[in-house]
This record gives sequence, C-alpha cells and structure tokens, in this order.
Amino acid sequence: MAIAGAAVFFLQVKPQIDAYKAAQARYEKAVVKGDEQARAQAIRERDQAITAFQVAQALLDVQMKRRMPSLNFSRRDIGMLALWKEQIKTLGPLLESFAHDENVTVLQAGFKINAPPANPNDPIFDQDVLVFPLGSVVVSGNFKQVMANIRRWNNCQRLIMVSPPRLAGISPRLVVAYDVTCYIFPVAKGGTMIQMAGGGAGATGTPVTPPPTPQPMGATP
Repeated sequence: MAIAGAAVFFLQVKPQIDAYKAAQARYEKAVVKGDEQARAQAIRERDQAITAFQVAQALLDVQMKRRMPSLNFSRRDIGMLALWKEQIKTLGPLLESFAHDENVTVLQAGFKINAPPANPNDPIFDQDVLVFPLGSVVVSGNFKQVMANIRRWNNCQRLIMVSPPRLAGISPRLVVAYDVTCYIFPVAKGGTMIQMAGGGAGATGTPVTPPPTPQPMGATP
C-alpha cells in the first residue's frame, strides 16, 4: 500500500518508541543483575533511541502542521461548523483541483465525500482520526508518467493514502487505477455533550442541516 510522505513519518515514530522500550528493559535487567557493562550499553542504546525518536517526531510535526486542518471538537457545535467548512469549502475543491495532472490523461477522478454530520453529538467527534474514503482515480500515460502521478499525492495539502495501483495495458498507453483515502487528525476530540431539543445530552433532537456538499468532478450526485 502506497502511503503519502506524512504517513511514512507517522509510521516511523512507533519503531523509535519500541526501540526505546527495548533499551529500557535491557537497562532494568542489567541493573538487577549488577552488570555494569550491560547497563552502560543499554544507556547508550536508550539515548540513541530517544534521539532517533525526537528526529522522527520533529519531521512528523512539520508534515502534520502542513497537511492537517485545525479541527478542534472540544466545543462540539463550533467544531461541527469547522468540519462543515473543511469538507464542503476546502477538501472537495482542493481534491478536484489537485486531480488535474497535466502530465497524464485523467480518465476518472470519482471523488465523493460523505455529507458532514448534522448533530454535534455525533460519534465522529469522539474519534482520534477522521477517515474519508474518497473513491477512485484512473489515469493513462507511460510507466514513468503514471508512477509520477501516484507519487504526486505526496504534495497534496491533505494527508492522502493511495491504495496499491491496478495496472492495465502496455506503456506508453498504460492505464492505472487506484483508490484514495484522506486522514485528518483533530486537534482535540469532542468535549461535553450538548443538550439537544427534545431530549438530554446525546439526544437526536433537531439537528442542524448543513449546506449541500458540492460534487467534485466525476462524483455521483
């Protein structure tokens, strides 16, 4: 599975954490045994793991700041409106524009973003990460061009994961299809539930109706 650059950094952080935990375990074992040589080695390995983690975390922070909208759901009503704006006014138009790659023939960019929630108590506001399956992209060109088209998603202003490409035909008229998914990490998850008309906190009540979601090119109305 091909993953955009920021996601690669995200995956690199966990190994550094695991390396630190392993070094710490060796250090504690050496202390119990009174093995000074093993203890000193474990300290060096632990310090190396901390440095490696800090470097990977710094790279991740840069990428996350570049690609993440500032969605804070601690105030559910305000956060809901911010999510509407992100989905309707930013994400859809951004993807539609980004899909226009002049170096290939774009045969399909069937993006479809689900309508944003109309209830501030919706469970989506309690998630650590928001996942938006966006649909499929189909492009045509030579091998170098279609591979560059896939890598091009690393430059998108949102964190995009690209599925394994499906190839057909022969270069220079290759056809490649792949699915794209957007990941958004909120700054904060949902805060206190909001009292809704007709019931207590969490009740369905009368939800607010969001404006219609624009249909990006190739989307099904």
